[in-house]
Amino acid sequence: MPQQKHLISAISNIDDQVMISFNAQWFQEDIPLLCQRVFSPLSDHEIKEKTVGADRENIRFIWEKSEFLLNFDFYSQSCWLSSVDVASQAAMPIIREKLSNAINVDV
Repeated sequence: MPQQKHLISAISNIDDQVMISFNAQWFQEDIPLLCQRVFSPLSDHEIKEKTVGADRENIRFIWEKSEFLLNFDFYSQSCWLSSVDVASQAAMPIIREKLSNAINVDV
């Protein structure tokens, strides 16, 4: 059975950000699938804005009355989540736990 591509493979913290790693190299056109992987454990999220650049995409969203930014940078193969304001920072450990539970889970 072939390995499923673009599953969340690791979650870590750098400063106040949650870093998300995937099990395969990805391209900018894979970002909708990557978003599906990240947003799946965050039920009732609401996407407020998407910003698409040449090699980077940012998705601003609301979850549990807090606001966050999901960032993708193709060239560095980076994906990270940050809170938009100090009040939203309190929900980051909950998001980290939910994403940790989604490691290697196919949705």
